[in-house]
Amino acid sequence: MAKYKMDKLQADEYFSARSVLRPLDIHLAVTALLEGSSPGEIYVDDRKEPRSAFLGTMGRYFLSGASNNAEFNLAVKSRFDEQIFPEAQDGKKDSFTLYFAPDGWGKVIKDVILKGKHPVEHRRHYYRFIKFKHDWREVLPEGFSVLAVDRSLLEGHTLENLNDLKEEMQSERPSVEAFLEKSFGYCVRHEDQLVAWCLSEYNCGVCCEVGIETQEDYRQQGFGIITTSALVERALIEGISKIGWHCYAGNEASIATALTVGFKKVCEYPTYWVMFKKAISLAVSGNVCFEHQEYREAVDWYEKAIKAGEVPVWVTWNIACAYAHLDQKEKTFNYLNLAVEQGFRDLEFIKTSPHFKKWHASEDWSSLLSRLEAE
Repeated sequence: MAKYKMDKLQADEYFSARSVLRPLDIHLAVTALLEGSSPGEIYVDDRKEPRSAFLGTMGRYFLSGASNNAEFNLAVKSRFDEQIFPEAQDGKKDSFTLYFAPDGWGKVIKDVILKGKHPVEHRRHYYRFIKFKHDWREVLPEGFSVLAVDRSLLEGHTLENLNDLKEEMQSERPSVEAFLEKSFGYCVRHEDQLVAWCLSEYNCGVCCEVGIETQEDYRQQGFGIITTSALVERALIEGISKIGWHCYAGNEASIATALTVGFKKVCEYPTYWVMFKKAISLAVSGNVCFEHQEYREAVDWYEKAIKAGEVPVWVTWNIACAYAHLDQKEKTFNYLNLAVEQGFRDLEFIKTSPHFKKWHASEDWSSLLSRLEAE
């Protein structure tokens, strides 16, 4: 394969890329890399007068500047093909998100840079905090407490979900220690478990972003609002006045939380989500079609995924559901039985699934349930 050149900047050269990266200003991950507070790499087409830039930091990738720079685009493609994808085959990461601005990069990404890798477009929202709408203390239920995410929490307790919190602390910091030094957060404790938390991300001067998590059994009870409000209070005390919130355009719960706390939508932007393993990437494309009720197209993607390599049981389940919508009974039950062979055991889930109701009186259905009950 031909080698296409792009220049890797040294840390003391990052200033030269600030102008070309300005369209990505809403992403503090970029700012943090430029300021040296997050690890990563920046590549440009010309180190003295860059027109196009590509950077990677903490498993995220960004493109900015001129998208019509053919040689640079091929160099980025080469980096994905020859380094990023091969190095990801150890299984530690299964996917990545590629951010870009301006929007003109979208077609180049699909047709050139990630051609054949089946990137899935997702729309995302960016919000910024404006003004509190509520006092979180007034809605904190009895028996729950709000705690700072600090060294005393990590070292002085053996709480359920504490390891999950530590993992989240390292989502944009290289270590727990780095988080404690440069970031902060708040969590909700109930008895012997942590049920929700909100962490500051990419703290840069007067700016930070927020990331939240609530354990499944405690969702839709306001704990995301409580932890976010506590974190924003702390940020304002620390002199952080520009507090950002990113989420998927379809994440209604996240959007509602942001608006309830006092954030306001600034913009919507496109991204591409990419799976490193080809079979999973194909299956994800099938999921997109399934969500749009394009069941024939979904089946085609799932079949390609199955042919491409070993797939998890959810792919087998999903193709059975898609065939059910196409009224192909034989293939539906073939894949349902294959799902059982692959380890599917949730009898109640399959009983209540709406996809197969029309065949509940059939012998195939009775046989499937009997098989599951015997497992």
